[in-house]
Amino acid sequence: MKIDRSRFCFQEVEEAQKNKSTLNTLLQGINAIMESIVEAKPYVLDWDHVLSEYDQLGMGDVCEFAASYSFGWHAMNLKLKDNASKQSMYNDIIDGIIQKRQNIK
Repeated sequence: MKIDRSRFCFQEVEEAQKNKSTLNTLLQGINAIMESIVEAKPYVLDWDHVLSEYDQLGMGDVCEFAASYSFGWHAMNLKLKDNASKQSMYNDIIDGIIQKRQNIK
């Protein structure tokens, strides 16, 4: 299965389509900064919980699961306006599942 991260995005859709490469570069830069400053992330992923939820609900679609989990966490914690955090969590979940599960490309 090919991972297509562009299927789900918490940024403006029109802007993402117009400047996809610029946006990806910007998001990678933002993500790198956020990763370097632990306090910048308002979340800590409990990988036991994330992976058990993925095994039950993910059905192999990593991107859809990551988008749903990220949105759900931010909704439950009243942080829906924090698009950078949602995007960061989305990317972290995808990367973590790829590293922790076999047969995911």
